[in-house]
Amino acid sequence: MNPVVAAQLKQFKDANPVAEMSDASYFEVYSVFSVVNGRLKENVDPFDLHLRGDEFGIDGCGITIGGDLVGNTDDAEAGLSSSKDAQISFTFLQAKRSEGFDYGEMSKFFDGVCDFFSGGMDGESDQLDDLAGAIRAVYSSALRRNPSIYLYFVSTGKYEGVQRIERLIEASRSRLDDMSLFSEIHIELLGAKELQESYRSATSANSQEIEFPDNKTLPLHPDVAQAFIGFVDGEQLLRLATVETQAGPEINQSVFFDNIRDFDPASPINKKIMQDIESGERLGFVFRNNGVTVVARGINRTGDRFLVEDFQIVNGCQTSNILFECRDSLEGVSVPFRLIGSADNDFITSIIIGTNSQNAVKEEQFWALKPFMKDLEEFCGQKAGDEKLYLERRENQYRDASIERTRVLRPSDLMKAVAAMFIFQPHRAARDARGIRREYSDKFFVEAHSVLPYHSAGYASYRFDYLIRNRKLERSNNIYKFYVLFRLGLKTVGRGRVFDLRSNKVEKIAAEINRMCGDEQNFIKFCNDTRQEVEGLLQKLQDMDASSVSRERLRDALRSETFAHEFDKLHRKASPAPT
Repeated sequence: MNPVVAAQLKQFKDANPVAEMSDASYFEVYSVFSVVNGRLKENVDPFDLHLRGDEFGIDGCGITIGGDLVGNTDDAEAGLSSSKDAQISFTFLQAKRSEGFDYGEMSKFFDGVCDFFSGGMDGESDQLDDLAGAIRAVYSSALRRNPSIYLYFVSTGKYEGVQRIERLIEASRSRLDDMSLFSEIHIELLGAKELQESYRSATSANSQEIEFPDNKTLPLHPDVAQAFIGFVDGEQLLRLATVETQAGPEINQSVFFDNIRDFDPASPINKKIMQDIESGERLGFVFRNNGVTVVARGINRTGDRFLVEDFQIVNGCQTSNILFECRDSLEGVSVPFRLIGSADNDFITSIIIGTNSQNAVKEEQFWALKPFMKDLEEFCGQKAGDEKLYLERRENQYRDASIERTRVLRPSDLMKAVAAMFIFQPHRAARDARGIRREYSDKFFVEAHSVLPYHSAGYASYRFDYLIRNRKLERSNNIYKFYVLFRLGLKTVGRGRVFDLRSNKVEKIAAEINRMCGDEQNFIKFCNDTRQEVEGLLQKLQDMDASSVSRERLRDALRSETFAHEFDKLHRKASPAPT
């Protein structure tokens, strides 16, 4: 194996320990991480995309809707309900440690992808069935445009452009195109060099140098190291907004706060602006554009050159996309521009919200501003040993290669865990996260609350995922996760609401949850017992044999309010009243 790739793989393995995972599987997950997080600039847990077993010809599969990873029907329906015009993409990957690009392996990979969309893999595994359900949900919705598909074959060698393989690629592209399912088909072969670069990109903060001569220094502010206002050439803005790939420059999705995937080049307004630029009306662009704001954690200035590090374009999605579409006609185009240097997460978030006042801002961004969230982030990070978690208040906040990916906790995932465990709504946690956010936005993450139950909910969620990943629980248990958290809440809190209890009682509850989840053998038994209880209740109430029904039918039953109520009654009979 290429020695640089081997060193990166060891670093990834050390940061993400998984018991009894083979070197081949680790390489597959490392490749998924490098390609999806580094090359495609997504922010996902690569283990969630990894397909176990090699009989499928596919090592990794990811479905993203509006930038969020979805793995089943519930996830897909929730993502589709949040945005009717979100960018949807499918990513498939096959990774081989050998230095060659084997024709037979590649042919198997392309066949596997085609089979995936034609139904040829139905019933192969629970994981594939869940992904197939998500794809059906996507195509059952009224899409304004078809999804994009990305196929990557990874090796540790160097691809030299073999004619036989090139014909295979084109034939596979034609097969996919004939399905009329995709707006864009991207197929790429990656060798050691591309893999190294992708891994570095996935584990390093972004940086770019631009020319910004027409600038003025903004007034002093206690949370700002330095800041400038003025205008930049369109080409310079694109240096911040794009990334180079083998196929040429592409919009760099990871640097945008607002949803870069929502850009619609066919909208009348955007078409008119692009027509003006391409017809020669370039000088007027600066007068009609609202401008772009960039927030960076580091700015190093040398004359008119600015090295911008760890930055986000907090508004300017439409502007950047328009300029990218017109990138061959940008001479004379200038853009109003603000560059703000700050390392204060709260201040950065306030700028994001302030500059997007006319746009839909994710609820998580408002939560990130709450003083409680800062306290929770510090508490989670200061916990010792296995209970240490990293609360991600800012997108891509933890890109450091040394941080175990599974310990990174997003506010949206924490909200689901809290809803299942302490609001006693496991049936809504998976399918109706948006509704829960709307209903409980002023009841979660409240300054008067203790951080302890929130940390315990996040820790329980992490421990469940850890057991799945390390194959100490069957992967099919994933569908019961929120009922495991629900039962934990019922067992420890009883009939009360944890947020209303006295502090000493909350302390005891949190300690008990952490103890139960940290005791591996007992927690495994607890999870398996929960599954048996759920399946037994399904048999009793609906005459449903969980081992023989489809995943979709089982999922429908679990997200029923009636079933959740019956499971609740089963446990509340034995649950102690809080004191």
